[in-house]
Amino acid sequence: MADRLLLLGAAGTVGSRVALAFMEAGYDVVCLARSKGHRNLKQVEHAGAQIIYGDMNDDTALTTALQGCRSFVHSAAPYPWSGLHLRLDGYRKQWVPQVKRHLTLAKEAGIERAVFTSSLSTIGLAKPGELADEGLPYDPKRQGGGNYYPIKHALEQAVLEVGGPPTVLVNPTGLVGEGSRNAELSGACVFFQGLTPMMVDAKLNFVDCRDVARGHVLALEKGKPGERYILGGVNTTLKEFAQTVTAMAGINRAMIVPRVLAKFGAYMSEWWGLLTGRLGALTLTSYYHLEYGQHYSSGKAETELGYKPTTDLTDAIRRELEWHGVVTKHEPQSTTHET
Repeated sequence: MADRLLLLGAAGTVGSRVALAFMEAGYDVVCLARSKGHRNLKQVEHAGAQIIYGDMNDDTALTTALQGCRSFVHSAAPYPWSGLHLRLDGYRKQWVPQVKRHLTLAKEAGIERAVFTSSLSTIGLAKPGELADEGLPYDPKRQGGGNYYPIKHALEQAVLEVGGPPTVLVNPTGLVGEGSRNAELSGACVFFQGLTPMMVDAKLNFVDCRDVARGHVLALEKGKPGERYILGGVNTTLKEFAQTVTAMAGINRAMIVPRVLAKFGAYMSEWWGLLTGRLGALTLTSYYHLEYGQHYSSGKAETELGYKPTTDLTDAIRRELEWHGVVTKHEPQSTTHET
């Protein structure tokens, strides 16, 4: 009989891929979700997962979903897209107690092992020329901009301190591939369609979403509770990534501009979002992803878990474009770059 596993976040970019990976590995996957009708969730259900509709922050719903499960995967951590600090205290007061409660209930339900999807943002900044790894602690003085970084750190600390079931933490880098929920926030889509004439450059690490999904399975089966594992892929730059995508489209990549212009634009976008109630792709969160961008080592995950990331992102980029309907599946794409 297959091990029964509860997963939170199956409608999300990471969670949906993780659910599929666990089913492929032979697990009996149960998903607690609210997003009825979302195509990620439909895909997961079609693949064989049991979907229980309910709110993970409702004790009764979560306790019921946990019954009969041996393992628990929490891939439903929030993503604070706004970077204005005026929201930070509210985010912290709401989300940290919720995550603690989820793990407390998991322990009470007899969960034997858990995996928590954290973020690259909790990894400290490396010295120039070095790769960032799990040994670098989050540095609030150097990484305190916006809400995303301090909130992700607070959630990770909550998981480590709450005393829930034995929990392994994974820290994915920038995902590429199918499953993303918003084409406007997809760099692959934006660059392929030539929607931005200007961009800034930064050191980044991109990873195939399927590698991250398989990394979760490895973490549950082989990871050490209380340890963090970076699930990364290719160390590159935003300029190089954009050039790869635009070459596939046969167009010129966007012009590189000073980073200060992006920061100014992010502030303007944030305040406009307060007035209109709608945030665009450029926010302080997206800006700080570039400001704190660096290269990462997945050596620990490779050594201890057997993690083997893809070194060529071309297929993942193509799958992301197909997912959002930017290109037709198996549509021939130009490999020449216009001059």
